[in-house]
Amino acid sequence: MDSTAEADVRFDNVTKHYQNVVAIKALNLDIPRGTFFSLLGPSGCGKTTTLRMIAGFEHPTQGEIFIRGERVTDIQPYRRNFGMVFQNYALFPHMSVAQNVAFGLKMRKLRRDEIAKRVRETLDLVKLNGFEDRYPKQLSGGQQQRVALARALVIHPTVLLLDESLSALDKMLREEMQVELRELQRKLGITAVFVTHDQEEALTMSDRVAVMRAGVVEQVGTPSEIYESPRTEFVAGFLGNSNFVDGVVVNASADGARIDIGGAQIRIDGCTASTGERVRLALRPEKIDIVADHDVGNRESVTATVREIIYRGAATHVYLERQGVRMQAYVRDAAGLEPGREVRCAWAASSMVVLRDA
Repeated sequence: MDSTAEADVRFDNVTKHYQNVVAIKALNLDIPRGTFFSLLGPSGCGKTTTLRMIAGFEHPTQGEIFIRGERVTDIQPYRRNFGMVFQNYALFPHMSVAQNVAFGLKMRKLRRDEIAKRVRETLDLVKLNGFEDRYPKQLSGGQQQRVALARALVIHPTVLLLDESLSALDKMLREEMQVELRELQRKLGITAVFVTHDQEEALTMSDRVAVMRAGVVEQVGTPSEIYESPRTEFVAGFLGNSNFVDGVVVNASADGARIDIGGAQIRIDGCTASTGERVRLALRPEKIDIVADHDVGNRESVTATVREIIYRGAATHVYLERQGVRMQAYVRDAAGLEPGREVRCAWAASSMVVLRDA
């Protein structure tokens, strides 16, 4: 979705330098209104810098930033209508829950009765009614996170900014808060921009994901688009696990291609590469079935040797090797498999994707 009329936040050719270090390179990005949009990538990729430029805490070296069609590149943070939840929550320890949530409204000089009403409504929204008089030190991590969220929402922001705001929680509470935060964002219809390095978190919560590396957005799409159809080797490897294979196109047609991957020829649906072209391929481990030769059917397949079998609960990870290349398959039933055994690996022609250079 690239229509600027529908974008709550737009980056127009934005570059950010820190002295000789380029943190963001010529970023063009539209964040559609009402979406939960995640900036995903490893440490140092530029995702937090991107978020801070929306807030106005950092200013671009080049380019322009727009919020709801208004150019905000040079506008100070206090004049931008955003709410922000920081990684460490940044609650005022000497203020009660109600006072923390009311802080932004007092800075906007709202009437006392209006402040009280909105604080009460917002605490109810985040399920903290009855906690008004407690102080941050009297709250659990999850409760502190809700206070920080309430403080960001009570001002009725145009955009909600979340800087790895769930990373301090333990696994079970983090997963619970992922669902609650997603439900709350949908209920309010607010645009949320979420920074995370956690791939599963981005897939779980997002309408759209931008995968970043070294200051560049490598791919933007829905979670299923990013996961099922990665464009680059980095995206395929960072978002989940992938098997990577090199091949040469031996026959190309309008609806696909046949590719030699070292003694075996396989078909890939939708491949637009030309005959003779060398290609890099990716295949998710869970797309592979280990089957008997007579059960391959109309799927593509190769033989490989089992090297190791590791039980991981929901799936068993089978580590394989073919012509010196390591592979993985995630299977539900590993009965009969053992190291050293040669097996048949099969997958649908639509499951393997052709990568392009970054």
